[in-house]
Amino acid sequence: MGNDLERYNIPGSKYCGLILTGNYSAELKSRVADCINRFHAFDQSGSPAIPYISAWHENEKIVWYEFASQRFVELLGCDVSELPESFRRSIIDRREYKDLDHGIQQEIISRKKLRDLRTDLRDEVKKKGVVEAVYKIVSEKEKTFWLKDQATIESYEGDGISISLGCLTIVTKEMEAEEHLKRIEEALKKSEEKFRRQAIHDNLTGLYNTRYLYKALSELISECSDTGLPFSLIFMDIDDFKNVVDTYGHLSASQALQELAATIRSTLRDPAYGVAYGGDEFVVVLPGFSKLQAFDMAELIRSRMKETVYLSKNGAHVKLRASFGISSFPDDATGLSELLSLADEAMFSVKEGGKDSVSSTGRDTLDSLP
Repeated sequence: MGNDLERYNIPGSKYCGLILTGNYSAELKSRVADCINRFHAFDQSGSPAIPYISAWHENEKIVWYEFASQRFVELLGCDVSELPESFRRSIIDRREYKDLDHGIQQEIISRKKLRDLRTDLRDEVKKKGVVEAVYKIVSEKEKTFWLKDQATIESYEGDGISISLGCLTIVTKEMEAEEHLKRIEEALKKSEEKFRRQAIHDNLTGLYNTRYLYKALSELISECSDTGLPFSLIFMDIDDFKNVVDTYGHLSASQALQELAATIRSTLRDPAYGVAYGGDEFVVVLPGFSKLQAFDMAELIRSRMKETVYLSKNGAHVKLRASFGISSFPDDATGLSELLSLADEAMFSVKEGGKDSVSSTGRDTLDSLP
């Protein structure tokens, strides 16, 4: 064994591998020995790069190092003989960057998934002939850093051995900057999403606001004009809501509006939606609904309100009622303002006639419907 190492001018005390002392071909041994001497000389040059030579049997799961830079050993805080296992334990994730037609895609493989895919990954790099990945590492001293791994793969079929001639580079600053940028981008995305939501939603009830209503209704009118499909609006106003304000105060009254909005939301199904129109007034938009179907929906909301006790969490027992007015496109009107105005008029006719009911003042009234 000693003669084999002497033949390749490699001190036995510094050799940590298996190939030069095993029953392998002269070609493989010569290649490994030559690379060890070259990598050792490079390692002594003071370069920040960290060279290594790893190897594995094709039919076994064991990986070992024929050569490992002393800096690699020091980074992981272990003996060279423990390096393969220590490196596996230290990996938090593996990141690979793929150049696709639509840009660079980052693939992150967790430690657990990496363990399950290790054999497949070795087969993949053998086929490709190269390795280029970044490992997020945590050392025994709980220090986190990143290592970029670049290597070429050589396979020796007669020996059943593959070797990886690689170089590790510490890229902690670059990856920390990338992660910091990613966190900023995610925060900005969340902020933009929050802003977009706030721009079209009512802050109190969570329903859509009038800004969204006018834009969405204009688009719906245009769409239904093209398709010939109907839609309907329900304009609703809470009856005697001032009594709730006077009895329980503004904060509780606001909570009652929130709870009523939840009743509306739970009653509707997409693509229908509710709008906080202002104060204690709400609009319900019903794409695809005829006037008769809109009456049924208004009655359902009205029924759900009757079944619900509001402000019960505050120890109160509040029952809310509302007046409902309906208009439909295209039967009643084809313009946004006119549709809203007709539904509003119908709602006021209910207010004047005793409240807590549903009506329409369009060309087709409920009485004239089949």
